Amino acid sequence: MTMAFQATNARAQREKDAHNEGLKRGTYNSVFAHTRVLYDRKRLELLQGLFRGREDGSFLEIGSASWIAWIANNGVRPKSLTCINISEVELEKGVSSAERSEVKPQFRIMDANALEFADGTFDVVYGGGILHHLDFEKAVDEVYRVLKPGGIMVFQEPLDLNPIGWVVRWATPAARTPDERPLRFKELNYLRSKFDTTFHHEQFTSVPLGVLSRFIFKDADNPLTRTAFALDEKIVRAAPFVGNIYRHVLIVGRKSAH
Repeated sequence: MTMAFQATNARAQREKDAHNEGLKRGTYNSVFAHTRVLYDRKRLELLQGLFRGREDGSFLEIGSASWIAWIANNGVRPKSLTCINISEVELEKGVSSAERSEVKPQFRIMDANALEFADGTFDVVYGGGILHHLDFEKAVDEVYRVLKPGGIMVFQEPLDLNPIGWVVRWATPAARTPDERPLRFKELNYLRSKFDTTFHHEQFTSVPLGVLSRFIFKDADNPLTRTAFALDEKIVRAAPFVGNIYRHVLIVGRKSAH
């Protein structure tokens, strides 16, 4: 499980090394703790609806951590779940978590830019905050290749058009890897070219008001964060194009059945 693994290219190797060394995300996660709690809840409900109808199929996680919240703690029980990671350290964290879970994924060291699976292997491919670390088009092509016709992909990713996001990324270089690139129009359009795609945008006014909320309320679910969440949902329904400057997006893509 922990044997040395050589990435397919220099960028992938840098990602592997950075995650093996560990990113300093404690302060970053603390600052944004109140911005995301209502969106986390909404996302889990959406994932339940997407995943439960496919539990008799094969699932692949690009990564080895999201399965805990998205699958194990969300009442989803896939017939088969495989989790991959290029980082031995991150993969071992997943293995350790599985010891305390009734869900028992298969874990494999693997570069997501070159998946070691046959075409059409999986009914579901998903991941949290992973595509922006990869050679994007190559990785998306690999996801498409290993999905069965009619299969779905689900990824939550940061967007690169949020002004507060720019400031945060500049101020917290130790919380990220040198090569990661939040998604822009080019990447979103590429996803549209491959899949029947739906975007669920997350966090707009929830970002500044969520940060402020930490100084006023102990509980992240409070009148201020609920107001921000409701406002964000109203804005993106009325003007979907504004979603491009939200902080994150949950991407649901369906591969053609033909």
